[in-house]
Amino acid sequence: MIQQRYVVANAKDVIKTIEMEKIPAPQLIISSPPYFDLLNYNNNKQQVGYGQKSYNDYLDVLCKVFQDCYDISTADATFWLIVDTFKKNKEVKLFPFDIVNKLKEYSKNTWILRDIIIWDKGKNLPWNHKGNFKNQHEYILFFTKGDNFKFKVNRVREILDLKKWWKTYPERYNPDGKAPSNVWSFTTPIRGWGNSKQNHLCPFPFPLVEKIISLCTDEDDWILDPFAGSGSVLAMANEMQRNSVGLDVNKAYKKRFEDEVLVGVKKYWQKRVKELEEAELLFADFKETNNKLRKLKVASNICEYLNKVNMHEFVYYTKDKSKNNIEITVLQNGTVPKVDLDNEELSQLIKQSKVSAKVIIETDSKFTEKLNGATAYKYKFNKFFSYTSTCKMQNVLESESKFEFMYSDIAIKIHND
Repeated sequence: MIQQRYVVANAKDVIKTIEMEKIPAPQLIISSPPYFDLLNYNNNKQQVGYGQKSYNDYLDVLCKVFQDCYDISTADATFWLIVDTFKKNKEVKLFPFDIVNKLKEYSKNTWILRDIIIWDKGKNLPWNHKGNFKNQHEYILFFTKGDNFKFKVNRVREILDLKKWWKTYPERYNPDGKAPSNVWSFTTPIRGWGNSKQNHLCPFPFPLVEKIISLCTDEDDWILDPFAGSGSVLAMANEMQRNSVGLDVNKAYKKRFEDEVLVGVKKYWQKRVKELEEAELLFADFKETNNKLRKLKVASNICEYLNKVNMHEFVYYTKDKSKNNIEITVLQNGTVPKVDLDNEELSQLIKQSKVSAKVIIETDSKFTEKLNGATAYKYKFNKFFSYTSTCKMQNVLESESKFEFMYSDIAIKIHND
């Protein structure tokens, strides 16, 4: 049974709290700590950030919390810290980078910074003044505990914003989709979770949390947020069948989490499950299409190359043999073609496409006998991504335009953008 714990406790006591609650070691930590001396969370005397002696003292407290998280986490754990720079006494504090450096000072065995993601929030608080631009982004620091960490990148690949030339250069695109970049665009829910109230100044958007959870955990894993706040991490973890525990000193936040955030995440997830089901079909279709495009591009390039090196035109029929294999039958057409594919550019395409091509040479009679009754899709050599028409192979030899096309049993028709 999936567990979800929102504990009213201080992040500074994270080890003690985890032990008291009998929580297993977490595989994932997601956190966005309160900023130094900027926001007062309900005058709570235990809060981290507001009212502390100095910026260095604040960093020391945070590093102790995050090092404690390191000590109690699994060997394959990851840590995602969502933070930003801020101004204090008219000077920009490089908070994200100060945290990284402070952690290194704090312990030799600590979190390893793997990457920095820019979170484009899409919108911002509608004010600025002299010397300030509107702040529309935050930093997401991605740490790991070691080299053996969970990173399921195939779960978060994308296909909806592919460039227009994806159909002509299929070998350059992963058939599983495009890997995510280090710029993420998620709009901050500044109006709360559907009730037009802003109950927490820094709520995580559910899609952002979903992406991190998908990347670095499996079902039944444990997720920890030492500064739970609105509880978006816990709420999303629960819907995704992960166990979670969050700490916060503010009792009011826990009440809002129970009354509002849990309701909001259920509405989000109901819609999201349908989107994921539709996306699964889209990804399967893209993978199949990419595979066909790779095979047809390799075939068309081989056919054009053979025409060139032999200074003669032939009839070609490409057959889909298996996952990454094709067979190209060449009609002799009065002369036996020299089949030499030792060309650097062609070899590079074949290697990058991961397609193995077998070339077979046939006489007129053998060609007709072998392909008698076969339905063929006609492709212009430079438009392998869309067949022009269908035909029967026994009729090809009688066609005046037979050399203008490549024929195949692979069917694909992608219209121009």
